[in-house]
Amino acid sequence: MRKKLLMTVIALFAFVTIVSADVSIAGHSAAGGAYAGSRGLGLGIVLGVVNGLSVKNWTSGNTAFQFDATWDLNYGGVGFGAAYLIHDFSIIRADDNKFPLYFGIKGWAALAHGGLAAGIQVPLGIAWIPRDAPIDVFLQIEPGISVVPAVRFTGGGGLGIRFWFN
Repeated sequence: MRKKLLMTVIALFAFVTIVSADVSIAGHSAAGGAYAGSRGLGLGIVLGVVNGLSVKNWTSGNTAFQFDATWDLNYGGVGFGAAYLIHDFSIIRADDNKFPLYFGIKGWAALAHGGLAAGIQVPLGIAWIPRDAPIDVFLQIEPGISVVPAVRFTGGGGLGIRFWFN
């Protein structure tokens, strides 16, 4: 439990440090202007069923690829996932904020002491994209099935935040 808490605190500290600075990496500036969280490449953390890193890359105005690298300190496992997401910006409207609802399809694999597991999930979520900050905050659930080593229901999800490089 202490390791999990320590890793979470370190990750949050690093993330807040990066967000509070005017960062430029490979020519991409963090000062991206209005709704920076709805374009470009985002990097952040997710806390939930498992904890990890989240990378999202917009491919159009409403579609994106999301990649996750996760770990579970309780079971000593690591996992990887890749999802294709479709967003709807028209359902929830608010001044100076975007709240897209999204869904998609995700493939995942995990390795722990018990061996390899893999499956398919359906990410369902909502994101908050503020107008003047290069971040997004998201809440996601992921019902699905494991197909390796056996077919069974599985689920995931979490709360995350990403910093956007535009």
